[in-house]
Amino acid sequence: MDSPTNKKPQKRQRSFNLIRAAKQWCNYYAGRKDLLAGIVLVVLAGLCLEVLAAAIDHVVERVLDNQPVKGGDWRFIAVSFGLTLFLALVIWWCRHVFRTPYVRYWIASAGSPRPYLVIFLSQQQVFKGISEIPESGPIVIDGATLRRVDLMEDARAIEKTGRPWPWEMVLRGIAPHLRCLRRVYLVGSADSENGDESRAGTFRQLEMLKRFLLPYLAANRGADLSGVEHMAVMWNEPVDFESFDKVHETLESIRNRLIEESAEDSELCVDITGGMNHTVAGAGWPKGIGEMGRRLFRR
Repeated sequence: MDSPTNKKPQKRQRSFNLIRAAKQWCNYYAGRKDLLAGIVLVVLAGLCLEVLAAAIDHVVERVLDNQPVKGGDWRFIAVSFGLTLFLALVIWWCRHVFRTPYVRYWIASAGSPRPYLVIFLSQQQVFKGISEIPESGPIVIDGATLRRVDLMEDARAIEKTGRPWPWEMVLRGIAPHLRCLRRVYLVGSADSENGDESRAGTFRQLEMLKRFLLPYLAANRGADLSGVEHMAVMWNEPVDFESFDKVHETLESIRNRLIEESAEDSELCVDITGGMNHTVAGAGWPKGIGEMGRRLFRR
């Protein structure tokens, strides 16, 4: 009698299909036209530079061989140089290359709002304590009065002061999702130490931010503050924004909590503007959740 084997059936590897690969390539770049344009521009500029180098090499060879250089050679070099310079300027102007490097994660929020939002909070210095933030009504800050009714109206008012304030980005982050927003998770950073210096995290500012935001949510829903309090959830523990594992663990925990409520992955958007290492934020993205929104706001 043959003894049973413990060999697992081997999975057949799918053979490469050119048509399928082309479709996947087109689908990938359909929503990343700026990335595609940047790649095309860089390739064209590289080709022009290669042609220019070959033309110059040809002229140098003729000069070294004491042969006359034709006028067409000089015109060809001039045209190649002009095209290379033009493409380089276009690349620079479009910010595809030659810019301060940063990683961008974004969705077209205006056309694809999400009901669940995660915001990683940056440190702010405008308010020192929760007692400085009234539960409702306008707030006066240096250079602006915030009515706490319209998110974008107050965000623009803050911008006009010329003084960057992280909570402006919070307002801008929530605004595109407000009409269908069910819940926003506020995540604060842990305290950190750098040598002998210690830096306070933003976890202790979550309650301040929640009180600041509730009037906006209430105005949008036409409800009182108690009716929207459940929409702003303070994450129950500080997170090390510089740690891959901690960021990943936090996003997974929020995701699992939403799955228990029968929410879809695609209903969640994560705003990683909050002063964190953006590479860590992107790397900490839960595996297999390619449809969840990711965004980084830049002004």
